[in-house]
Amino acid sequence: MSHHRTRRTTAGRLALTLAVGLVTVATSAAPAFAEAARWRSVIPPLSNTILGDVDSAGGATWAVGGALNDVRAGEGPYDPVALRWTGNAWEATEQPVEYARLYDLDVLAPDDVWAVGTAHPVEGSEYGSRALVQHWDGTRWEVVDVPLPEHAFSSLDTVAATEDGTVWVTGTFSPGDGTFNSVVLTRTEEGAWESAPGADALGYAAAVLPLADDSLYAVGDGVKHFDGEQWSEQELPAHLDGALFDGIAARGEDDVWAVGHLRDEELWRRPVVVHFDGERWREVPTPAETGQLFDVTIDGNGRPVAVGETQDSVADPDGDYILTLGRDGRFHPAEEPAGAGWLYGATTDERGRVWVVGRQSSLAVTPEDYFPAFTAVRG
Repeated sequence: MSHHRTRRTTAGRLALTLAVGLVTVATSAAPAFAEAARWRSVIPPLSNTILGDVDSAGGATWAVGGALNDVRAGEGPYDPVALRWTGNAWEATEQPVEYARLYDLDVLAPDDVWAVGTAHPVEGSEYGSRALVQHWDGTRWEVVDVPLPEHAFSSLDTVAATEDGTVWVTGTFSPGDGTFNSVVLTRTEEGAWESAPGADALGYAAAVLPLADDSLYAVGDGVKHFDGEQWSEQELPAHLDGALFDGIAARGEDDVWAVGHLRDEELWRRPVVVHFDGERWREVPTPAETGQLFDVTIDGNGRPVAVGETQDSVADPDGDYILTLGRDGRFHPAEEPAGAGWLYGATTDERGRVWVVGRQSSLAVTPEDYFPAFTAVRG
C-alpha cells in the first residue's frame, strides 16, 4: 500500500490462484499518459520465500512475507520475513516471533510501520495458530498484543493505519467449535483496542483502505464501505456477482479502483477491475484471457497499475501479469520486469516509482526452491 492511498494485499492473494473485464469508465481526473519508465529487477537473495505485500511512505519502503520451513524437522511452517529497502538493496530485519507468516503491512513513516499475519505453533505446542500484530519503531519490531484468546485459532489478514494514529486490522477467529467469525479491530493512538461495529456484515476482507475518518473501504467477497457506524455492500454490475477482489487503491473519494477475478468456464479465471467515480461502480474492460489480479497501485502519472498472475502461457509464459489503463479506457498488458513470476503486491513511493513483489519466473523454479523471492521497481 502506498500513501497515495493505495491498498492491497493479503492472505487471499497468497493462495496461488487466478481472473474478468467489460464496460467503460469515467474518472474524476483523467490520468496522465506519459511514457512509462523501465523496470529494474532487484531480487533479494531469499529462497523458498513468499513475499506477499509491499508498501512505501516517507522515504521508507518495506516488503513482508514468509520463508518456508521443514515442518518434518519440528519447525513451524514459516519464518516471518520483513525486508527494508536501504536505497541499494533489501535488508532483512530481525523478527520478534520465531515461526510466523506476515501477510500485510502499512508504512506511515520510517519509524512507524505495521505488519500483521499469523504466528504458527511448533510440534508439540498446545496452542493453535494465532493472530500476530507487529510494529516497527525505527529500530526494531515489537509484538503488539491484540484482545483475542491465545488458546484458539486466529489470523489477521489486513492492516491499515491513518495519520491520526488509528490502526485497523481484520481477520478471522475460531473459538474451536468449527465455526469461524470475522474480526475487525481498531487501535486508538493511546494504544487501546476496540471491536469495530459490523464485523459480521464485513465478512472476509482481503484489503482495507481508509480514505477519511469516517470512510473506509474493504474488498474481498465484493466491495464494502464503512461510514463510521456500519458496513454497506457496494452495488456492482450484476454480472460480477461472485467476483472476488484482492486489491484496492484510490486518489480520493471519487476515484477508487478495485481488482480481482471472476471464475470463468472457459478461461478458469478472468481479471476484473472496477472503478468508483463518486456516484457508482463500473467495470473497466480487461483482456479476455486467463488471469487473476492481486493488487493495484496508482503510479506517479496518476494511472492505475494492476498486478497478479496468469496460467495462460500465451498471455505470459512466466506467469506474471501486469495491466495498465490505456488511453482508450481499457486495461492492457504492460511491460514486465525481467525474471518476474507471480506478483502479489504493488505500491508507489513518494518519487512516483512503482514497486512489485512476488515470486521469480517459473523458469527459475527448482524442486529445492519452489518460491524464489522477487521484487522490482519501475521509475
